Amino acid sequence: MFEQVMTGTVIAATATALVRLGLRRRALCHVDVAQLLMGLGMIAMYLTPSPLLAAPFVAFGCWLGFRAARTRTSSFLHHAIGSLAMAYMFAGQQTGPAGTPLIAAGHHHGPVTVAAQTPGLVLPLLAWALMSYCALAAGFAATDLVRPPPPRARSVIELVLSASMAHMFLVML
Repeated sequence: MFEQVMTGTVIAATATALVRLGLRRRALCHVDVAQLLMGLGMIAMYLTPSPLLAAPFVAFGCWLGFRAARTRTSSFLHHAIGSLAMAYMFAGQQTGPAGTPLIAAGHHHGPVTVAAQTPGLVLPLLAWALMSYCALAAGFAATDLVRPPPPRARSVIELVLSASMAHMFLVML
């Protein structure tokens, strides 16, 4: 039941991010694009898990990282870490029996097969660090919901996606 609720909230958050982008009158904001890409990535993990889907997250994460270095803005850095965390999860997925042995991990989107012996990808310490980071990001987003001014949709989307990422990492460990 918990897994279905998490999946439903991710789909709702992604739809909200898509609507927010469609209703925007100003220039695109990296936060909205990052949230939409992350939500679409989580949905893609459920529909068509493939390590090849890590590529857009690596490209976007690198771009955000360069922007963070140039502007010294923590928001760019935060979303770069989230994008690269998604790439880490996609890269650790196996779609066939190529990796030996395979471990089936049922994260909140459904069963995903994670390579147990992939050198350089399945690093438990890195996964624990990313899980902790996502849990902290969810906590900060939750505090945005209880502080004035009234909560914004962006904070709710951030809470849902960060909590879902933390849960996915925890299950994959």
